[in-house]
Amino acid sequence: MRGHRHSTKTVNNKIMKHELQLPRHVVELISELQNAGFESYIVGGAIRDLLLGRKPKDFDISTSATPEEVRAVFGRRSARIIGKRFRLVHVIWEGDLFEVSTFRQAPGRSNTNAKHDLPGNLILSDNSFGTAEEDAFRRDFTVNALFFDPVKNELIDFTGKGVEDINNRVVRAIGTPQVRFEEDPVRMLRALKLVGQYDFTIESATENALFANLALLQLSATSRLALELEKILSSAYGDKHLQAFHDYGLLPFFLPQLAAAWDTPYADYALNLLNERNCRVREGIYRNSVSLAMATLALPFVERECGCKVGELWQPGPDSTIAIRDVLKWLFKPQTMMNRMTLSAERMLILQPLFSDKKAKEKLINTKSYSHARELLLIRAAVAEDEIEELERLWPVAIPHRHNSPRQREKHDRPPRRRRRKYPTST
Repeated sequence: MRGHRHSTKTVNNKIMKHELQLPRHVVELISELQNAGFESYIVGGAIRDLLLGRKPKDFDISTSATPEEVRAVFGRRSARIIGKRFRLVHVIWEGDLFEVSTFRQAPGRSNTNAKHDLPGNLILSDNSFGTAEEDAFRRDFTVNALFFDPVKNELIDFTGKGVEDINNRVVRAIGTPQVRFEEDPVRMLRALKLVGQYDFTIESATENALFANLALLQLSATSRLALELEKILSSAYGDKHLQAFHDYGLLPFFLPQLAAAWDTPYADYALNLLNERNCRVREGIYRNSVSLAMATLALPFVERECGCKVGELWQPGPDSTIAIRDVLKWLFKPQTMMNRMTLSAERMLILQPLFSDKKAKEKLINTKSYSHARELLLIRAAVAEDEIEELERLWPVAIPHRHNSPRQREKHDRPPRRRRRKYPTST
């Protein structure tokens, strides 16, 4: 099988030899696509992070192969095509999940937006395939438009500004900033995540366009905004992202309830709890649980809902359980979090006041949500500057154990069944 669109035009771009430390299987995945005849690169945030001396959280791949061709290279068992607005392929390679996208060009305009009273530049479909260079120029910011070929050790900066802006820690929109934010308002969230997480500054024209288009965020699909919130909460820098959203005036359009409470002691406490959780994630003490991040943000507002002072837990009971559920609903509106995440956060919060009852210790330790609730307990103690070591001794890490159902136990106790010998039938 041979691919098309294999060549890359090198007009008005910069190609430079560069060595980046990459996991072996990432290079092998690129080689697999290239050996099948397809131009392929590591793109976007992973290259930015490596140049900043940080460890990327994942590696995105961009290629000249169409989604169907990518699936043909890796097989249906390892490659699955997903998405409608933006079709790409999830590839399982050496046990890791990679997003593989096809080079795209800037989408054409249609009359659909005018019919629905939407901005003319708003992108509703983004599946027009193109070249690597076209793909670079349709991306959001110069720092996210770098392409790296790990087989040739070549770094390609099509915009001519990406490496420079990374070195200067500048967020610069590619093309006309006003148009780029109208095309996809979620780009404003991503710009401010770079400000919060990497301490970047925003180039003046990009910043002016961002301020002028904040309200456009409400036109984005709710599923995309919910996914962005999930990424922020799973990040180890979520508190810094939220601070940047507030500083630039975007938070009321993203999390209006949190924005309305921002200058209260309860919001300060919530951000302190989230910051402590994030410090522990960065240090490798905790995993990046979204539900734990949700619980840290919600806890102070549950206290407020129950009429408690900041840091003063509520009394357990039906009323506080209702308050917990109500807060988890309204705090993250208009975004909708997945039910399993919300339920996990709810269970953590319900258990918090029970940690003050030492008589309930044995029962609490055997509770399904004990481990996560314990993490929240220690976060609270760290923010309050309490004696954590004593708490850790009092509430030890639970040893996971399996509970077999009566039917499973019966199956284990049953003697093995004798196999019947098969005899050939006569014809």
